[in-house]
Amino acid sequence: MKFQVPETPVIVGTLGQSNNMLLIKYSQSAGKRYISFSTEDSLDTGRCERADFFMAVIGTEPANHCDETAVTSFQNVFRNGSDSGVWNTDERDFYYFLSDDDRSFVFFSSNDGRLIKLESDFLDAKDFQAALGIVEPH
Repeated sequence: MKFQVPETPVIVGTLGQSNNMLLIKYSQSAGKRYISFSTEDSLDTGRCERADFFMAVIGTEPANHCDETAVTSFQNVFRNGSDSGVWNTDERDFYYFLSDDDRSFVFFSSNDGRLIKLESDFLDAKDFQAALGIVEPH
């Protein structure tokens, strides 16, 4: 997979623990202006397929066979107060939860089936799409 993040980060670092995080910082201030990629293999999808789970979370399909508690819990953390949906490409689906004033998230599966979470506190929808190679950077 290839990603195109904004130029001139202040620092790039990695934490190889259970979530294998790559952190790209654009500010000296702690917790400000960052992009992170991490694996989220322990995400509770309510005993259903990831695609079904995310579509239930977004609200485009009923939870049906997904555990309602898992769906509601995820919605409370990621969806409330954010614009959510899915960007579909030929290669994969990107489930986004974008906030105007807080952290935003995009979840997708890697080529080897791992769940990846892309998080940032400053990227907008077009920036996320550019980073993921969905649209050309502006």
